[in-house]
Amino acid sequence: MSSKTPAPSFDILVEGSSLAFQGGFFGISSIVLVTSGGKRALFDCGHGVTRRLLLEALAARGLTPGDIDLLIFSHGHFDHVLNMDLFPDAPILMSRDERDYLHAPFAHDLVTPVFLGDLLDKRNVQLVEGEADVLPGVTLFPTPGHSPGHVSLELACDEGPVVLAADALKTAREASTGIPDLEIDPHKRGAASIQEVLRRGKVIVPGHFPPIRKDEKGHISWTGVQEMPLLIR
Repeated sequence: MSSKTPAPSFDILVEGSSLAFQGGFFGISSIVLVTSGGKRALFDCGHGVTRRLLLEALAARGLTPGDIDLLIFSHGHFDHVLNMDLFPDAPILMSRDERDYLHAPFAHDLVTPVFLGDLLDKRNVQLVEGEADVLPGVTLFPTPGHSPGHVSLELACDEGPVVLAADALKTAREASTGIPDLEIDPHKRGAASIQEVLRRGKVIVPGHFPPIRKDEKGHISWTGVQEMPLLIR
């Protein structure tokens, strides 16, 4: 008797937020734990603002950074990748287009660290071209626009297809309007990527917003709220 391979699962360790302030933003991006085929992968890993949140979320699940087998980067913006040093032994998976872009980011790109290419040169980086199955039931697919080589993940979960969109679809506003915010790709592919995310996902985890659900008629809804207790020290 053959045993069925368990469907992949996901767990949002840090929920993304679009909260900003005059002249900047906090950069709280979604960090998602994906479990599939006996492997644990992080889809993005955040930066200094969410470093403690990430470590505490792992510890609450009985995990340490050493338990993470793989990092999958949606793109190279600072708020999605700079905690990579917490996982020195984990291979990094990303698109070839994004890796190539990091060698010479556009002059007007204020969110891609100019030193990121050098950091990645010291790591085990595995490059993907186009759409690919990266874990059992986990498909990586291109969603350029926010950055030239941005990618998202589709998970064949028991509840239906779940898309971890990262910044291909950052907020409910983008999902509602179809208009991308902060599109660095000169080919202006962001609107098409938003539609591809909406087409694929029954549940969508944006890069900077609580999860969104899509009903049979394509209507979207959400129940989560963005919260940030501010402490004056």
